[in-house]
Amino acid sequence: MRWATQVWHVWERTLPFLRVTFSADGIASPEGRQLIVGKFRRIAISMVPGLAEKLQKKYGIQGGCSGCGASCNLLFRCPHWIESTRRCGVYELRPTVCRQFPVTPADIAERELVRNGKPCGYTFRG
Repeated sequence: MRWATQVWHVWERTLPFLRVTFSADGIASPEGRQLIVGKFRRIAISMVPGLAEKLQKKYGIQGGCSGCGASCNLLFRCPHWIESTRRCGVYELRPTVCRQFPVTPADIAERELVRNGKPCGYTFRG
């Protein structure tokens, strides 16, 4: 049943993703294109079991989530992000792509495009 809930949570994000992808903030801007490519890259990585963990190990991920919300607002605001609590409303059942963020230093670079004044709790060696 957990997989069905995760599929539903991904589906809930599809319409907002498509809406912003084909807007001035998406394909029409360099930052938007970078964020779109990053989303597809992370989705592809999350579909290969163990790949995200291998990449995180390769790049030397360190730290933990600081609750800044930037990763939940890449390109569009996730419908499960609760601004008042600065937490995910479906944290225990969130999709794999969310569980694995960040995978590579590129994810932190993309997160910096939407930075909200708080530093990311994650870093990578080098």
